[in-house]
Amino acid sequence: MKKNLPISTDDFPTVINGGYYFVDKTMFIAEVLGNMSESKLILRPRRFGKSLNMSMLKSFLEIGSPKALFDGLAISKQKGLCEAHQAQHPVIFLSLKDMNASDFPKALDALALKISREADRLNIGNGCPELKPTENVVFDRMSEKQADENDVESSILLMSMALHLRYGKKAIVLIDEYDSPINQAYQMGYYDEMVRLFRGLLGQALKSNPFVEFAVLTGVLRVSKESIFSGLNNITVYSASNSKFSAHFGFTGKEVSEMLSYYSLEDRMASMKEYYDGYRMGSFEMYNPWSVVRACSDMLDDKSAKLGKYWVNTASNSLVRDILRRDGLKALALIEDLANGGTIETEVSITATYRDLIDSPGSDALWGMMFMAGYLTWVSELGDDMYELRAPNQEIRDALRQDALSWAKSAMPIDKGKADKLYEAMLAGNTNEAEALINELLEEVFSVRDGIVVHGSFKISQERDYHLATSALLSCSIRWIASSETESGDGYIDILCTNETLSAAIVIEEKFSAKSDDGSLSEKAEEAIDQIIARRYSKGVQGYKTVIAVGIAYASRRCKIAIKQLI
Repeated sequence: MKKNLPISTDDFPTVINGGYYFVDKTMFIAEVLGNMSESKLILRPRRFGKSLNMSMLKSFLEIGSPKALFDGLAISKQKGLCEAHQAQHPVIFLSLKDMNASDFPKALDALALKISREADRLNIGNGCPELKPTENVVFDRMSEKQADENDVESSILLMSMALHLRYGKKAIVLIDEYDSPINQAYQMGYYDEMVRLFRGLLGQALKSNPFVEFAVLTGVLRVSKESIFSGLNNITVYSASNSKFSAHFGFTGKEVSEMLSYYSLEDRMASMKEYYDGYRMGSFEMYNPWSVVRACSDMLDDKSAKLGKYWVNTASNSLVRDILRRDGLKALALIEDLANGGTIETEVSITATYRDLIDSPGSDALWGMMFMAGYLTWVSELGDDMYELRAPNQEIRDALRQDALSWAKSAMPIDKGKADKLYEAMLAGNTNEAEALINELLEEVFSVRDGIVVHGSFKISQERDYHLATSALLSCSIRWIASSETESGDGYIDILCTNETLSAAIVIEEKFSAKSDDGSLSEKAEEAIDQIIARRYSKGVQGYKTVIAVGIAYASRRCKIAIKQLI
C-alpha cells in the first residue's frame, strides 16, 4: 500500500502519525534556530507549505511535544540542536488563514475567539494562577465574543507572561498567514480598522516584550507602511528573492521526481515541470507544492489525467481584476503577453501594501503585488528594486489568459448572439458573413489611433488585442468551447473551437498586417491557412467529423478571413 497524499491536512502530527507522504522540510527548523536573536517574517505565495512548516516548527519546539514525530527525519541528525531545543520551549501558535469576516466587529470577534482557543490549549484563562483575576477575565471576554480592541491587543503579551512565569522560559510566538485578515479587510472595506488592531496586537506582543524569545510570522505581503511593525527593530523580512529559507517552501525538482517515482508516475515528470515548475525562490527553482500534490492525487486515480489549474482555483484572482479595471487594454496587452511567455520590467518592493492599491493611480504597485502573491516570478534583478518578471509556468499562463478573456468579455460591447452566427458562417465557409461580424466588433472596440501599446520597455502589437476581442466573441457561445494557445502538432493553435454535439472543430490562426488593403490582408489570411496545414495543427483534433481551418488577418479596424475544410 502506498502512502496517502496530505491533501486535506497541513497539521504536522497528523501527517506523520497518519502515515501520509511527507517531503522532508525539517531543516527549516535548523535554519530558524540558527539566529534566535531576530524575529522573522517569511513571505511566500499562498499554498506554498507555510502552514505545514509552521505546524512542524511548533511540534519540534513545544514543551511536551512527542520527540518520536521527528524520528528518521533530517533534523534528527542534528543531535546538539535537538538536545538544546526539541520539546524545550513554551510556544504560542496562531493560524489566521481562515478569517473571512464581512465587517470589522465580526473580524474582531473571530480574532478574539482564535486567540482564546489558543489560550485554552495552553491552559491560560479560567483562573490561570500565573495571571491576576483582572487579566484572566480578558480571555473570558474573548471566548464569549465580548472583547474590545484593548483585550485583543494585550492578549499575546498576557499569554507570553503566563508561560514565562509557569516554565521560567521565554515563549516563542508563531503566527501563520498573519496578513490574511488584512487582505480580507481590504476586500470588504474595513482595512483601516484592521490595520489599527494589528498594530496594537503585534506591537504589544513583539516590541520590547521581555517574555518572548523570538517570533516567526508567515504571510504573502509585508504590511509595513502602516507601521504594523513600527519599532520592531529585530524583525527581518525574507521574501522570495532572498536565498535564506528558499529551499523550504515549495518542492525542488529532485523532490518532485522522488514523489513521482514513489507513485510510479515517472513518465509525467516533463508535463509536471511545464505546468508547475518555474518559481524562483532565492537561488532555487521551485515547483508549486499544492498543484504537484493535487495533480499526483488525480493521476493515482487515472494515470493519464489532464493536469489542472489547482493553485489558481483556490482563491479569487482579485489582483488581476484590479489591474484590468485600472488600466484596461493597456494592462490587457501586458497580461496577454505574460500569458504567452513574455516578461515585464517593473518595480517590486517588499514594502508594498494594500494602501498602495487604494492610493496609487496606476498599476505599478499591482504588478509588484502579483509577484509577491505568486502570479509572477523574477527572472533577474535590474537594480533599484527593478525586476524582470514572468509567469512561472503553464498553470499560471493559462490562468492569466482566462482572466484576460473574462475581462474582455465583460468590458467589450459584445452581442452574445453574434457568436453563434460567426460559428455558423465559418462552418458554412461564408467568409463575407464571418468578416462582417468580426469587423463590426473591431470598429466598436478599437480606435483608428490604436497602434503600439507602450509600458516601460515594452512594445506590444495590436495582434494581442485583436486576439482577445475575437476570443471574447467566440467564447460567448454556450454551444462551443473556445481555447487559446492550445498545443497541437508542431506548435500552438491561436484559437481552437470545439463542439462535441456537432463533432466539429475550428482551428484558427491569426496574423497582423501592416497594410490594410484587401490584397495584403487576403494574402496574410491564406498564409495562416498554410501554417495550420504545415504545422499539423489539426493533429490535436483527430476524431472530430468536421475540422475547419480559418485564417484571420487583421489591420487597423478590419480583417479578412480565409476558410478551408480539412475534414
